Amino acid sequence: MKKTVLFLVILAVSFAFAQAQTLDETLESLSGQAAESYVAPIVSAFGTNLNGVWFHRAPKNDFFGLNVEFGVVFMASMFPADDKSFNATGSFQFTATQAGAILANSGINSGDLGYNELVNAIVSQDIEIGIHGATIIGDPDEHVMIESPQQTITVDVAGNPLAFDIASYGVDSGIGGLVEMDMLPLAAPQLKIGTIFGTKATFRYLPPYKIPDLGEFKYFGFGIQHNPKAWLKAPIPFQICLSYFTQTMSLGKAVTATSTAFGINASKTFGFKFLSITPYAGYMLESSNMIFKYTYEIGDVNGVPAEPLDVKFDIDGKNKNRLTLGATFRLGVFNINADYNIGKYDSMTAGFAIGF
Repeated sequence: MKKTVLFLVILAVSFAFAQAQTLDETLESLSGQAAESYVAPIVSAFGTNLNGVWFHRAPKNDFFGLNVEFGVVFMASMFPADDKSFNATGSFQFTATQAGAILANSGINSGDLGYNELVNAIVSQDIEIGIHGATIIGDPDEHVMIESPQQTITVDVAGNPLAFDIASYGVDSGIGGLVEMDMLPLAAPQLKIGTIFGTKATFRYLPPYKIPDLGEFKYFGFGIQHNPKAWLKAPIPFQICLSYFTQTMSLGKAVTATSTAFGINASKTFGFKFLSITPYAGYMLESSNMIFKYTYEIGDVNGVPAEPLDVKFDIDGKNKNRLTLGATFRLGVFNINADYNIGKYDSMTAGFAIGF
């Protein structure tokens, strides 16, 4: 069972990063706003997945009752149609090859006076540019274009300042979407233990696991649900709980993700102990964040390899709240649940567990 769960999770994570073994190579050719806009859809969808399928029924308001469930949960977040491409403005640091293309478009060629100094001036600074093209989930043939602005650059040549007029030019990054997809899947093992004074704890965990070409994968999550009926006197015809969930995930040194969700959930069971259906609903406030670290390759400047830049940036997920509607079916010791989550990024989640 453990190996099966591990396989499912690793498979889902690998797919979720859209052939992530090429992600490092892709980001090595992007910097600044271009890189952030390119990966933004994955951040929001991944965060939405992490905050999903934590609950499928509220804990009973028992002072003490043994209830244990272990299984696998599955999540899939849908991408909005406009996540396939982006159009933004921001800063960008050009590579030596891109700087050469900009100068060639302006009629300045290698061997011309000041050429090497101009290349060095362009690659050594962040330049405000326009960017448009496919995101990581967009069309592989729709390349990210960086629009270099018209500008005047003054450089020192043999002690003399020389000014050069650089024409506006669209630089093709050569990078399109890594894989086209309409939703992002994910899977995770989940353990629930309760109930003490109406409180149930939930855990998600995998031991560190090295994924070839990606690095070491680490994953841990924790959540708690509390049913206030354990201390309220007023009768309520259904179970209700307050919930809090948090988790972290890292993939090598390149990617770290965190997520948090809290809110209120309610459920009501119809049937018997080992044969029942439990409709449930919930409203959650949530947040997610993903940090990227990589090396940006500038290339050769004046025939000498330039020092690569260490890049780090983080992006917050767009999903800030969700409404969840679903149902759990119990047959003997088996629990199967499915729900739909409505938010900025809609998602579908399901779970299969053995419990008693």
